[in-house]
Amino acid sequence: MRIMRSVAYLNLIMFMLPFFILGCEVDFKQNVMEDIGRGTDMAYSLEKDGDGYEQQYYHKFIKAEFPGYDAFWSKFVVPLTNRPANIHAKTDSQLAAIGKGEHDICISQLHYTILRHLARVYEIRQVVPLGIDLLVEGIVRITGAQDVAFELLERYTSPRAYHTWVDKATGKQKGSREARNAWQTREKNPLQEIRDYRNHLVHGRVSPAIVVGGVLHIPAISQERKYYDWRKVTAQRITPSVVASDFSTPKAILDDAWRQTIQYFEQSWRKHLL
Repeated sequence: MRIMRSVAYLNLIMFMLPFFILGCEVDFKQNVMEDIGRGTDMAYSLEKDGDGYEQQYYHKFIKAEFPGYDAFWSKFVVPLTNRPANIHAKTDSQLAAIGKGEHDICISQLHYTILRHLARVYEIRQVVPLGIDLLVEGIVRITGAQDVAFELLERYTSPRAYHTWVDKATGKQKGSREARNAWQTREKNPLQEIRDYRNHLVHGRVSPAIVVGGVLHIPAISQERKYYDWRKVTAQRITPSVVASDFSTPKAILDDAWRQTIQYFEQSWRKHLL
């Protein structure tokens, strides 16, 4: 009886084995296809596969205002990482195997740095009421994003002209500062009014302020030079037309700087990086 049962079990196993193998083969093929699909650039999305900051700010402003960031991330940054194992960058030998190197890592780091600056500015813009101190921080951070963007764009379009890990020229090696300056010169100093405004806020005297309808107003971007002498505000009456043309709230000033900067970034990403 035991022999007969053993034979019966053996026959059952032999009968089921092809189906088991077929099932494993189907699962294996499906997993392989999924892995291959995930290996393509567009298989990864910033919304689902970015880090915490990238996923959070994808919904807050990247999707609507700066989709070029997402597109470049998928195209350029993802292949440099160990996804799906982890989000960290490949080693030098792994990069070399796919025809990439230190220069590409530098570009990816600059790209992420821009997001971190923009994320902080986005949060500052949500503060109500927005005062002068936060305006200063916001303008500093948004011009920081501009600095990094200029360097990224120049390094990407002239990849062999600058040393990867050099901040400024040492001997014959040009670095980050030279890359930024070269891009600004080539593009005829983009966003310069915002950058001049930052210099005024950080390196100049405090801007005079007026209160209109209980709301603080200060000289707007490109109008600050008119009011270096505070007496033009304190010793004479400011007419409504002057307020409308020359003054704005800190919130409106930062929003204006944000709008100009994001538009320039999106246009530049589309033109030069994608």
